[in-house]
Amino acid sequence: MSFISVFKKDSREYELLEKLALILTFKSPNRYKYEVGETYFDFGQDWKWTTVLCRTGEYGICGSYQALCPAEQEKILLSDGSLEEIAAIADGVLADKFCPDKPKEVA
Repeated sequence: MSFISVFKKDSREYELLEKLALILTFKSPNRYKYEVGETYFDFGQDWKWTTVLCRTGEYGICGSYQALCPAEQEKILLSDGSLEEIAAIADGVLADKFCPDKPKEVA
């Protein structure tokens, strides 16, 4: 199984990504919206993938980023699909030191 692929909306992979996006949206400290979408994995190779995207709302339509790295994508797609396991993966995504969805510091 390739974890960096375009998945159909009726596939198990897409369903798992949607569950993760829903939980990330719920847990987002900045109320960012997470959704499943198709984007470039490597623009130069015209290689696309279906993954979780984050819409920050801070910069209008351009305020978005890919929320998962390939290792996180692999974890979710190999998971058993339980809410407990998906919530643990979501916690890991939000705790990552490179995740932009961190609580804003109050001055």
